[in-house]
Amino acid sequence: MALTAPEKIRNVAVVGHGGSGKTTLIETLLHVAGVTTRLGKVDDGTSILDTDPEEQKRHISINVKVAALTHDGTKVNFIDTPGFADFAGDQKAGLRVADSALVVLDASAGIQVGTQLVWNELERTKKPRVAVVARLDRENADFNAVLAQLRDAYGIRVVALHVPIGTHQGLEATIDLLHGQVLRGPKDPIAEMPESEKARVGEYRRQLVEAIVETNEDLLTRYLEGKEMSYEELRDALHSAVRDGQVIPVIATSSSKRVGFAGLLETVVDMLPSPAEGGAAIGKSTSGQELARKPSHDEKLSALVFKTVADPFVGKLSFVRVYSGVLRGNAPVFDATAGEQERVGQIFFVRGKEQEVTESAGAGDICAIPKLTASRTGSTLSDKDAPILYDPVTFPPAAFSVAIEPSSKQDLDRLSTALHRLTEEDPTLQVRRDDATHETILSGIGESSIDVAVHKLKDKFGVSVLTKTPRVPYRESIRTKASAQGRYKRQTGGHGQFGDTWVEIEPLQPGSGVEFATRIVGGSVPRNFWPAVEKGIREAAERGVIAGYPLSDFRATLYDGSFHSVDSSEMSFKIAGSLALQSCVKEAQPFLLEPIMELEVFVPEDHMGDVLSDLNSRRGRVLGMDDAGAGIRSIKAHVPMAETFRYATDLRSMTGGRGTFTSTVLGYEECPSHIAQKVIAEHEAAKGEETAAAH
Repeated sequence: MALTAPEKIRNVAVVGHGGSGKTTLIETLLHVAGVTTRLGKVDDGTSILDTDPEEQKRHISINVKVAALTHDGTKVNFIDTPGFADFAGDQKAGLRVADSALVVLDASAGIQVGTQLVWNELERTKKPRVAVVARLDRENADFNAVLAQLRDAYGIRVVALHVPIGTHQGLEATIDLLHGQVLRGPKDPIAEMPESEKARVGEYRRQLVEAIVETNEDLLTRYLEGKEMSYEELRDALHSAVRDGQVIPVIATSSSKRVGFAGLLETVVDMLPSPAEGGAAIGKSTSGQELARKPSHDEKLSALVFKTVADPFVGKLSFVRVYSGVLRGNAPVFDATAGEQERVGQIFFVRGKEQEVTESAGAGDICAIPKLTASRTGSTLSDKDAPILYDPVTFPPAAFSVAIEPSSKQDLDRLSTALHRLTEEDPTLQVRRDDATHETILSGIGESSIDVAVHKLKDKFGVSVLTKTPRVPYRESIRTKASAQGRYKRQTGGHGQFGDTWVEIEPLQPGSGVEFATRIVGGSVPRNFWPAVEKGIREAAERGVIAGYPLSDFRATLYDGSFHSVDSSEMSFKIAGSLALQSCVKEAQPFLLEPIMELEVFVPEDHMGDVLSDLNSRRGRVLGMDDAGAGIRSIKAHVPMAETFRYATDLRSMTGGRGTFTSTVLGYEECPSHIAQKVIAEHEAAKGEETAAAH
């Protein structure tokens, strides 16, 4: 199979609000281009792109997918991205390797939250884009209203390129304003424009032409002089303007009526840039020096793994964007990120579940490689003699957590491997073990992403888990000095057990941990038993005394005791040390510490009041507010961790999905007494149940 020249490739991310019709748009494009023989439907679960069982069940896209078609000799890689915020990691991955984007808007809903968020991301990354108003056959669909919304929100650089004829079920065709051509179907141009449309079309064409000529000095001069400009001149100028972000065309479509798709394909090929126009890809050498790789087959190989799919039967499938050189099958490749040599076996061009084997993929193209061992999402592949490192995909931070535990012993044995494969597939998921609560914590962007992950564990890897709200990792500490005896004596048939210690404890500065000291005089406790006493104290501190949480920030000093020449042992002194600490703590005014999170919340200005009020209700301390630009304000606050477990879900509800936040553990502060009493009472009740069960 011959390599496709970079000039003949378009890598286009299809983005927008969840449920706006992105996947259906690609399905229709594939069908119109003759790539598929049937038109898959998302709602029926027959979409060729939504192959994951969770996608078919929920009727939404969860994973980023690639589907290629060829139109007029140009290969177009459409990158289907999720629109819901909980799966924004895959959207970021798709945008990372795309050269341009189609922003899909529902003709009934117009600009929605997801539209705003992804538009801001496209602005930040300076990605060329075309806006597609979809579902124009639906009730309440209004192309003119959506176009006006776009122009109000994003300026006069947003202009119509194709406008519809007819409305709702009466939608007949679209008009290509630049070409002056009416398109009634995929390949059915009509020369004559209805008389009733000429005035409306004339105004839209004036806006389009003025937007184009303002980006080209020569054309602007001729336009002002009233001179004619050819279609080719306007087309080429529009291509340059779209590439540079100076003009954003708007296209009208309807998938159910298959209207507007011939024009959309022409627009993608004619107006959106190729990898060759994007310039050199910038990376770094392994020593940190900046490197550039041109999008050429003659360059050294460089490619980025932007998505990993973990299959329990087939193994890993790595999706790769080639930036320079040629990626060849059955050949070695160097993973510059891991510093390891890999071997590429087969290479596929993927379309849903369909896999087309190819010998190689050249600069600018997107392909998939099965069974890479060291490489993962974010890895850079290159020649070993010319390594380069590209910036990996930047994923949104995890904001929602649950504690998970296996449903059975069999699930426990497989859980670790399954979680590793799961996080390999979705880097927005994080797994950690909380040493304070002894829980396994699974974190993700939101509640839905965690729910999908739990179902994948069962359906994909055969591991069932139970989920619950994580316990708060409280800590215990003391206010004052105290001393007490810890005495352990047990007589059995043979040697007995005897250990006797006197221990003093005193508070230390926060963050000091646990310190152990001795001031034994006269050998009342032999030196060889001191480590056992320390071990007993540290283990008891780890278990906690008043609420079952680790005790910290204190010094324990062994200062007296006694021993028996026959019955004393390391075990008896370890137990005696533990008992001494427990007795001391009860006399040292113990209290609970709770973890405090530092939050930075980003919200639209019109939701500031609700968010501030909510933070106050969560015992939060607001530290300050700043302007984050684009009508967004940032709020910095300190909030107890106990009040943040559902904050991701609640914030979205308060802000209509437009609010986001980041959080880090700041430190520990004393827990309010009414909350501490409740935690201690729950611990005592749990201990009572365990004791009753043991008897």
